Amino acid sequence: MTQRSERALFLIGFMGCGKTTVGAIVAERLGWRFADTDALVEAREQRSIERIFHESGEGHFREAEWRALQSICDVARIVVATGGGLYLGRVQRGLMRAAGTTMWLDAALPIVRARLAASTGRPLWGTGDPLAQRAFFEKRRAIYALADARIDAGTGSPDEVAARVIARFLPLFH
Repeated sequence: MTQRSERALFLIGFMGCGKTTVGAIVAERLGWRFADTDALVEAREQRSIERIFHESGEGHFREAEWRALQSICDVARIVVATGGGLYLGRVQRGLMRAAGTTMWLDAALPIVRARLAASTGRPLWGTGDPLAQRAFFEKRRAIYALADARIDAGTGSPDEVAARVIARFLPLFH
């Protein structure tokens, strides 16, 4: 098992909360490696997440996502931006917590809606039904609340959110 000072930092949270953007900044500032589980899945599958869902289904995507997570959990000093659904699985959540620190990037639903308005390739968000979106959002937030720490990702620039992550992470890191 890696020493606490070498463990991973997993950024979890709903789509549109900035996990990839903020994660890359955090990794650069810490001098750590960066990985995005969605990008790993797309690279291995050689197709977009939207196509994976359409052609092979959500179950296939979740299996590929699980393999991507397993492939990086033994990497020391890495910041990982996870897909929005990855932390929902009990086994996946346990693996992340065993391998490092989990930080929930949280933003209010109106902010998420605004950020996702111009976004494409989000197969689980595309219904357009505000009530269904709220239920989906709130169900996931209840599980994200199990993370080691919560970071406000709804206000400030990505640089400011990254600074919040680092400020909260460093005391846990040592």
